[in-house]
Amino acid sequence: MAADDPLAPVERWLAQALAALEPSARKALLASIGRELRKRNQRRISRQTGPDGAPWPPRKRNGHGKVRSTANMLQGLREIRRLALSAGPGGMELGYSGRTAKIAAVHHFGEVGAVGQEGPKVKYPARELLGLDADDIAFVRHAIMDALEKAI
Repeated sequence: MAADDPLAPVERWLAQALAALEPSARKALLASIGRELRKRNQRRISRQTGPDGAPWPPRKRNGHGKVRSTANMLQGLREIRRLALSAGPGGMELGYSGRTAKIAAVHHFGEVGAVGQEGPKVKYPARELLGLDADDIAFVRHAIMDALEKAI
């Protein structure tokens, strides 16, 4: 966890609050939170906006001055089978793995990647795929508070 990580206070608070729950209850809570966060990130990817609400940079025009359809930009990265969720009593992870993770990282961080398997290398603009906005953080806080109230 980096020193300038904006989620550091949230993570510390979560760790303390979750320690009060039984491991099975903690795993169930984290799984339900993860499912909701996955849905929220999927909706953001379909709207083509980052967690901060800013729209993604538009696609480049082709040689004929036309823009390829933006309706399906990065559509595959929002599918449940690719947006993996892993929850256990020790924590929850939401992200990509394998080849999909490499593709997602190129788009998320705005790196250079190949177009197709042996296509030309292109510098992609950064399009933040996964993240938390203020509503997501509030949702997590409320879900944990509800779980703690039920446990007491």
